[in-house]
Amino acid sequence: MSILLKEVMDMSFKITWKTHVICTIIAFLLAKGLGSTATNILETFFLKPFISYPTANEIINFYIYILLLMIPISIVHEGIHGFAYKAFGGKVKYGFKGIYAYTQEVSEMPIDRSKFLIILLAPLTIMSVATLFLPVWLGGIIFLLNLLGASGDLYMSYRLIRYDASSKIVDRIYGFDVV
Repeated sequence: MSILLKEVMDMSFKITWKTHVICTIIAFLLAKGLGSTATNILETFFLKPFISYPTANEIINFYIYILLLMIPISIVHEGIHGFAYKAFGGKVKYGFKGIYAYTQEVSEMPIDRSKFLIILLAPLTIMSVATLFLPVWLGGIIFLLNLLGASGDLYMSYRLIRYDASSKIVDRIYGFDVV
């Protein structure tokens, strides 16, 4: 393998099963780091008297509500990525890979590293601030689920800051290339 080809391969970030495992670990560590705050957020939401439970099983009810909450949270999260791409002149496509929703810039336009970091972190930042304007019982659960769901964005940001600040990024279906 030529040295140039190896350099190009090293300048790519590919989302693999290993990446998903790392992101799951990051989400777990975030939840663990929040400690009793995460527990309080969940209790504040699930103990509301007006929430009805579809089954008699608490665990099944928990997963039903998490799934139902993740759908609109994911739509808004990916929409913010799309808005950020468009703000920087990009053209976007939305899709799913298995259970994961994604937003991809499809014009193959190289984006400054700092702009790409803004694109990656915009949903976490904007939605976190927006939850402050919601009732605590709702804002807390949205904040927590969006934070855990953004573990991939956080991990990609961590990987991206290791490249030179003058780098350009091209979004790819498999991750991103640094050019």
